[in-house]
Parts: sequence; structure tokens; C-alpha cells
Amino acid sequence: MKRAKRAGLISEKSIKDALTEAKGDIFLASTTLDCTARELDGYIRASAELQQFAAAIDTVKSDAAYARMSAEQFESRLADLSRAYRVVGLEELHGLATMNHKDSAAMAKVKLQAAIALRGGSSVSGGDREIEHALAELNQLYHQNAPRIKEIRQTVIKLEDGREATQRVIELTPDQ
Repeated sequence: MKRAKRAGLISEKSIKDALTEAKGDIFLASTTLDCTARELDGYIRASAELQQFAAAIDTVKSDAAYARMSAEQFESRLADLSRAYRVVGLEELHGLATMNHKDSAAMAKVKLQAAIALRGGSSVSGGDREIEHALAELNQLYHQNAPRIKEIRQTVIKLEDGREATQRVIELTPDQ
């Protein structure tokens, strides 16, 4: 420490900064200052101001009011972030609900779920029932209006190496 102190690397300010960063832990603070914990302890014992500073850190760490205040600040920050992320999520849901699903059933389901969430659907279990009901209606409408399969043919092709390849051909009824 004498070497670092002589080089001007350790001062009361740097010790306070290291103790603050290490939350009063002398071993962590000494690592930050590149000295031994024993050397740091000796320097703190030699300065009344540093002793008061270290005692204040210990007092704050054990103060229930400070812990409660920290918890309240955390909860407040969490609530602020949650509100901000809800706005972003709502914008994303709007994008999903208004996108073109390009005749993809999976994308249509995503679009439906986004629209329900955007509308403010009921709870998760109720939302699941609502989604299932909506999907059942969509499935029924699809079966009523979808082209009907007339015939399925299967062609088996034998390759020179003995393997077989199957090819299915589906013929649809003409549109009415």
C-alpha cells in the first residue's frame, strides 16, 4: 500500500469510492485498490473520516428503514418498467392483429390470439376457452366452404437401387 499511496493511487476519495462500490466489504475494496485488506484496514484506522464513512455504510446496511426504502424504490422502478413494456407490447399486439396472415393457419391463429389480447380478453383459462371456441367456429366455416377432395391417388416409383418413393396426388372438386 505504501507503494500505491506514494504513487498517489490511494487517497481518501478512492477508498470511499471503493468501499461504496464494495458495499463496505474491505476485502472487495482492497481488490479494487490493488492492495491487501490489512493495508486498507490500517489506512481506514488512521483516518477518523474514513472510520465514520465505513461505520455509516455498516449502519445503512443494517437499517430496516433503508432496506424498506430500497425495496420500495425497486418496486417503483419495476412498476414503471412494466407500464412502459405494456405500451410496447400493445403496439406489437396491434401489429400482429392487423397483419396479413397469407392463408397460413398458424399465422391466422397468432393473429386471432393477438386480436383477443388486444381487445382485452378474459383470464387465461377463459381466454383459452374463447380461443378454442373461435377456432372451432373457424374450422367449421372452413369445412363448409373449403374445396372438397375428390380423389387421392398414390403413385409408387421404384428406383434403380431398390428404394421406393411415394408420391400423392390430390384432385380437388371444381369450384362452384
